[in-house]
Amino acid sequence: MGPAAYELLARSLERELELLGEGAFDELPALHAERARLLQGLPATPPESARPALQRAALMNKRVEIEILRRRDALLVDASTVERVERTARGYAPAAENRSHVRATA
Repeated sequence: MGPAAYELLARSLERELELLGEGAFDELPALHAERARLLQGLPATPPESARPALQRAALMNKRVEIEILRRRDALLVDASTVERVERTARGYAPAAENRSHVRATA
């Protein structure tokens, strides 16, 4: 395969970064499957002419990793905020009474 296949690889990683940024996570599995098929067709040793595309792909891959970490951190902050709000709300809940709810009359 020539350098065009490596350009497709770089573009695939650019597209993944876009999808992550948009929050379009449901589109990622199809993109990953497409990339896996592309990678299967690439030789073990790329031609020298593929160097620019491979360098761009490596950079995009690093940016994808950073975006995933950023998203993960944002989710952790959100989860922490929800937990704190729930604890606060429980603190304002009326105290549970320890008396029986069944009234016996004779």
